[in-house]
Amino acid sequence: MKLSFLCLAVPIIALSVPGLSGNQGTSPKLEERQSTLPLLKLPYGTWQALSHDRANDIYLFKNIRFATPPVGDLRFAKPAPPIRNDTIQTGAYGNTCVQSNAKPFATNEAAPKPGTGLDFTGLLSSFLGWLSPTLDLGLLQGGSSSGEDCLFLDLYVPGKALNGSVKLPIINWLYGGANIFGSKDGIYAGTGIIKAAGGDVIFVGANYRLGAFGFLGGETVEKDGGTPNAGLWDQRAVFQWIQDYAPLFGGDPKDVSAWGESAGAAAIMHHLTAFGGKKPSLFRKAVINSPGFDNMVDRNGHLEVNRYKVLERFAGCEGKGLPCLRALDWKSLKDAQDKYINFLPAGPSAFGPVADGVLIRQVPSLEFISGNYAKDIDSIIISHVAEESDKFIRGGTITDADFLGAVQHNLGSNEAVNNAILKHMPTPAESNGKFKSQRQRVVDYIQFASFTCNVRFLSQAYQGKTWNAQYSRGDGSHASDVIPLFYDAGSPLFKAYTYVDPTISKFGPEYHSYYTSHTKTGDPNTYRINSTIPWPKAKFGPAISNVLNMQDTGYQIIDDTKTTAEDCDFWRDAFAALTISAGWAPPDAVVPSSILGNDTSGASRNFIRAQSFQQRF
Repeated sequence: MKLSFLCLAVPIIALSVPGLSGNQGTSPKLEERQSTLPLLKLPYGTWQALSHDRANDIYLFKNIRFATPPVGDLRFAKPAPPIRNDTIQTGAYGNTCVQSNAKPFATNEAAPKPGTGLDFTGLLSSFLGWLSPTLDLGLLQGGSSSGEDCLFLDLYVPGKALNGSVKLPIINWLYGGANIFGSKDGIYAGTGIIKAAGGDVIFVGANYRLGAFGFLGGETVEKDGGTPNAGLWDQRAVFQWIQDYAPLFGGDPKDVSAWGESAGAAAIMHHLTAFGGKKPSLFRKAVINSPGFDNMVDRNGHLEVNRYKVLERFAGCEGKGLPCLRALDWKSLKDAQDKYINFLPAGPSAFGPVADGVLIRQVPSLEFISGNYAKDIDSIIISHVAEESDKFIRGGTITDADFLGAVQHNLGSNEAVNNAILKHMPTPAESNGKFKSQRQRVVDYIQFASFTCNVRFLSQAYQGKTWNAQYSRGDGSHASDVIPLFYDAGSPLFKAYTYVDPTISKFGPEYHSYYTSHTKTGDPNTYRINSTIPWPKAKFGPAISNVLNMQDTGYQIIDDTKTTAEDCDFWRDAFAALTISAGWAPPDAVVPSSILGNDTSGASRNFIRAQSFQQRF
């Protein structure tokens, strides 16, 4: 049995079917390239719009470069500003970032062939598990082929913004995909969202580096001159690009909303705690749907030994450090990345944000509770689905050893913390009915430790500024809320999807009305359509109340049973214990842990020691 914590979004089934992608370039309504299409003149180059959706007056500027190719010495480095190019760019060139197949979805059971069911997320995971690892996931998702030169963004702009008559709010979309796959392409076109907003928003979607290329961490990476969390730095570069150039395309740099799902939502959570909240935020509003990630804290212990060193060995670079990994051609590094992902015995997220002492000083839950986060945020929509983790566990017998293996592979082997986890989550026989099976025990572990408690941590930090939701339509599985978020009645993909879910044509516009209203005004109720219900701000308590539950039968306001203090306070306590025990707590943000008897001695010893080589990034 393998467990799978993969922050999976749906880049996705638009995929390889010609004409079904949400990408504007496939729509029959679009004009062919012609000299009348507008130019976006940036200080380092000029891009001509790829297309114009005449019916909705939306221009698409495709594959705008926002950074120098991250190759050679720039592999594992922060993104560098783009080099000037005086040739007018057409958007024809632009790779997706190097990706890996989500193999941990496979279990000891044979993966079913695609088409065996209509459950979208389950079908997707089966589909990806069935694919040959040699297939190019960039092409499969409806985008370009994969390559290391991939730092490009797409810009969807209403015509009225380009003519200078208005200044519009901007959405910056961060896709999910477990930080190993996904791109700005495929289903993630901005057309449907702009239409739903009445042409009153601008949409940006950008690639960021994935896997080993974007999310290496640990002390060797830091000492050898690498930049941990390079993928997060890519995202920051896009937010900064928006700040720098929004006036050139009719956008308001003071009214930027960060939207993300799964790994993308988790990234936004990390951006909110970036630098301990000591720098101004690059956005003012956020949509954070299903934020999921592993909490990796021990930079010279678990993260170094069980993560980085394993990849180094698969790459043939054992003991040779980052220069060896940097010298590999990108396909060889991807091959090592694939082997590493398949090696994981308990299916944790193979790559993701890590504590690095600079950008991510420590895990977000500890920065939030210690007050070290962005305070200049106006409002946030925060949501989770009803069943975040159930689909990540695929068949077979689950044993007590499997549970323990998942915990230790995610969090390490700290005896005090592991004993506390076993007390908090005992075996089914010892749980007094709390867990009816080992499967439910593992489901709850992944759900609370990696997903839904993140909703609580955010809600506590931003009390009075959040609207909270639970998405329960269908089976309420992870990523099932992405389809309505990008719903577009004019897209061939969504026309086909109505045969799977006929209700999407009604629910999609309703869902959009909440989300685009929030982007435009900071309140999801301002322009919600009449078939919805009023959505109150969340009320923080032992259980978060005033939560909008979106169901097949409609809407209701509920108390959230999946973000309770009983569970989430425990997990924050565990993360604090791990951070203190390993000595990686920032001196100004040490969070005591009852697991350690509130003893914080030596909590910052390694954090302080590492500052000598942190300056390199």
